[in-house]
Amino acid sequence: MSGDTNRSDEIANKLRDEILAGVHRPGDRLPPERELATKLGVNRGSVREALKKLEQLGLVATRRGDGSTVRPLHEASIEVVRHLLRVKGGINRPLLEQLLDVNEMLLSGASYISVERGSDDALERAREVVRRLARVESVEEMHSVIDELVDIVTITSGNLVLRLFRNAFRPSAGEGLQMLRSRLSLDPEGLREAARALDAAIMARDPAAAEKAVRSLSRLRREHLTKALDAVEARTPRAPRRASDAL
Repeated sequence: MSGDTNRSDEIANKLRDEILAGVHRPGDRLPPERELATKLGVNRGSVREALKKLEQLGLVATRRGDGSTVRPLHEASIEVVRHLLRVKGGINRPLLEQLLDVNEMLLSGASYISVERGSDDALERAREVVRRLARVESVEEMHSVIDELVDIVTITSGNLVLRLFRNAFRPSAGEGLQMLRSRLSLDPEGLREAARALDAAIMARDPAAAEKAVRSLSRLRREHLTKALDAVEARTPRAPRRASDAL
């Protein structure tokens, strides 16, 4: 059974990558199950399971007797973002920037809610992490502490939907960071300034000030990522410049 599952995963991954690469365009019908099974040297059951996985991702619509049709990418699940981040051995910069936009909006809004509604104990834990953030000595430590802070903020917000969004975005953000990690640098003074502002906002229970401080922290992190991406693109200048290039 596990062999069949692994095989269906492999088929789903192959078809997913072909769809995201534009081999199969929105509105195209995928080959029938029998044809795919013959072409790939597998049984029809494995193909059927693979197509179900693609349907769950929102990449295809399957109708009994009518086969599977590729759906427009904007109708797909958020889970496909992590697969779109990689392009021709590099990073899809427009998509990464859009991911950072959404991350900033969610995190700054979550900070407002957390400071407004969080318990004293929860906010004190957040302050402890913020004070550690002001003392980090490496890029790895910075991202680790920021991730810890994001977890506390999303939990303290008490918003289940926000936490689910966090779970959905975490793999994509993590892969983007991992791809750029060797090029990232640390800005201790900028980090200390942002951390001090956030600590003061939490201590004063000022939601608007907390939102502003977290937005500044997000943009500081984004600036580091942008510089790292510039360095990567200097070596691979063919990376796409428009989001539509990879969509």
